[in-house]
Amino acid sequence: MWTMGTDFKYQYAHTWFRQMDKLIHYVNKDGRVNALYSTPSIYTDAKYATNESWPIKTGDFFPYADRINAYWTGYFTSRPALKHYVRTMSGYYLAARQLEFFKGRSTSGPNTDSLADALAIAQHHDAVTGTEKQHVANDYAKRLSIGYMESEQLVATSLAHLVESASYTGSGNPTTKFQQCLLLNISYCPASEVTLSQGKKLIVVVYNSLGWKRDDTVRIPVINEDVIVHDSEGKAIESQLLPLDDVHLGLRNYYVKAYLGQTPTKTPKYWLVFTVSVPPLGFSTYTISGAEGAGASSTRSSVYTFQSREKSTIEVGQGNVKLSFSTDQGKMTNYVNSRSLVEESVQQSYSFYNGYNGSNDKAPLIPQNSGAYVFRPNGTFLITPEEKASLTVIRGPVIDEVHQQINSWIHQITRLHKEKEHVEVEFIVGPIPTDDGIGKEVVTQLDTAMATNKTFYTDSNGRDFIKRIRDYRTDWDFKVNQPVAGNYYPINLGIYMQDNRTEFSVLVDRSLGGSSTVDGQIELMLHRRLLLDDSRGVAEALNETVCVSDECTGLRVLGKFYFRIDPLGDGAKWRRSFGQEIYSPLLLAFAEQDGDNWKNSHATTFSGIDSSYSLPDNVALITLQELDDGKILIRLAHLYEVGEDKDFSVMANVELKKLFPRKKIGKATEMNLSANQERTEMERKRLVWKKEGGSSGTEKGVRGGPVDPAKLVVELAPMEIRTFLIDLEQKFFHRRHHHHDDVSDV
Repeated sequence: MWTMGTDFKYQYAHTWFRQMDKLIHYVNKDGRVNALYSTPSIYTDAKYATNESWPIKTGDFFPYADRINAYWTGYFTSRPALKHYVRTMSGYYLAARQLEFFKGRSTSGPNTDSLADALAIAQHHDAVTGTEKQHVANDYAKRLSIGYMESEQLVATSLAHLVESASYTGSGNPTTKFQQCLLLNISYCPASEVTLSQGKKLIVVVYNSLGWKRDDTVRIPVINEDVIVHDSEGKAIESQLLPLDDVHLGLRNYYVKAYLGQTPTKTPKYWLVFTVSVPPLGFSTYTISGAEGAGASSTRSSVYTFQSREKSTIEVGQGNVKLSFSTDQGKMTNYVNSRSLVEESVQQSYSFYNGYNGSNDKAPLIPQNSGAYVFRPNGTFLITPEEKASLTVIRGPVIDEVHQQINSWIHQITRLHKEKEHVEVEFIVGPIPTDDGIGKEVVTQLDTAMATNKTFYTDSNGRDFIKRIRDYRTDWDFKVNQPVAGNYYPINLGIYMQDNRTEFSVLVDRSLGGSSTVDGQIELMLHRRLLLDDSRGVAEALNETVCVSDECTGLRVLGKFYFRIDPLGDGAKWRRSFGQEIYSPLLLAFAEQDGDNWKNSHATTFSGIDSSYSLPDNVALITLQELDDGKILIRLAHLYEVGEDKDFSVMANVELKKLFPRKKIGKATEMNLSANQERTEMERKRLVWKKEGGSSGTEKGVRGGPVDPAKLVVELAPMEIRTFLIDLEQKFFHRRHHHHDDVSDV
């Protein structure tokens, strides 16, 4: 087989095919070889017909280099803001499709199709990767934005239908107008920044797209400083006000001007934080009102700032996990979990690599710059906190925070939630300075004393974790010429390392590159800004800027990563369950209400599945979608690998009837993963290959068994994903009721 063509080549298709026609003609005229325009399936059939035995390849091909000093490991992080936008929209799309199904898909009005199309095209190998020209990246973002705006309308009307199901029969048009806040990442949410006076209340409907009940914290900017939060039952709940700091206000004002062309008219003083509890595939409602008189209201956080000259150790965290910080060094020093009895010294730092300038390469080397694809560092530089750096500690009943200004362009918040056993780190990196004419790649390192023996684990597309050994490849004799870039791997979900006692896991909020280049250390690349092209077809430097009034500055990136230390063998539960929560954050919808009548005329809680049911802890619902023909597409995924967890790496069962409590399932047809052919038909056509070593390719991993059409219970083996098309026999009807756990049928 000769592969024909490559990037950009078919601009000249006529020339290509005219030359190729001649070549085929003369080769076949000779008669010794039969040349033809082929396809992957013709080639595969020809290989199968040879009846040979084939070697088995497991694992992957990362990291990839196309020549010496040219590891394609930079694109794992390139365009981190676009990567996060794609990730955020993916989670939003999953929730929007669920709500579209619960309301009932309509032929007119907003739907999720344009967001689906935008997300699909963003999966191109020069889209989410960050290896496109800037104007093309802008186009991908624009398509996502257009798709989001239509889906946002759909989500608002679907939620309005569901909350108003208490007060109408049939499917009249709902009157509730919900607003959402896409720009919460820059602390901007006009829907929550309302003045609560004269009985005005803010209604927050919190939707959970996961298949199990969820306890989490909600964080929104507010204007009032005396507020009280009530839950779905009308009970006052604990809440906390945290001051909105200057760094986040500056980010808010600059980026709102950049995105919307206007400066915000109001300035919220606080973040309001409270804990919510939400049913599976459902919502709960929270009411925020002004606290009248001297009754219960949100607790204001205590704030204390330590100057770097003060020598002391402070401890934060009110739950099981506590962190210690050294005030004079301005860094974290120790992690303790009092429940699991894990204690580990942990230090975090920031560094940057200078991007390599390939003009320094002498023959026979081909000049190679660091660029959008290629990570080629030229020296590592530790970023030390500036002398006047301070450390601000904020404490309250829900969250403790430590704020640090690492230098003039890196700011960090380390956050501990009272009910959670992990650490959340929020960073703002940028604008990366380039006034010295050198591009830079910014990393953070988490250092421990763990003896990890060159070994760490990174995820493969968020599913299985692959063992990585520094400076080693299983399939060939590896020669080290790029000790950092040659050990970088893509991290989509997380990375972890372990020794004989503990495992240290880090989860991320977007795809990025990372490694363990030193034993006991995890490194994540958070942002990169480069001034030279790396000669792989982009023909443009990776130098992202944001412009306001014709003045452009380097892109700032706000992101989060999360870490946790567990006894050896216990880390998978957190990685898998919390990983789902990062991918599918709670969806917030806001409405304003005068007076007390919301509870009387609206459903305040809802679950789309049977109120007594939730998915098993080791299963995720990755698709729930009503198709154009009225059929329902559903995908269920087992979250664990074989042997990954002593409790959850087992066969799991899902009762389809419980997922559709208000409808009768007529038929469930199992499909292949992409749902374009029936599984039985696909397996009938599948080729059985001979493997080297004498065994045939017929033996398979463990799989769930066939689905009994009467019981409709789906069995899932570890790492299995099963896809079904479901025919429903009837739609559900609403009846008048108040705030029940679900919307019942007549």
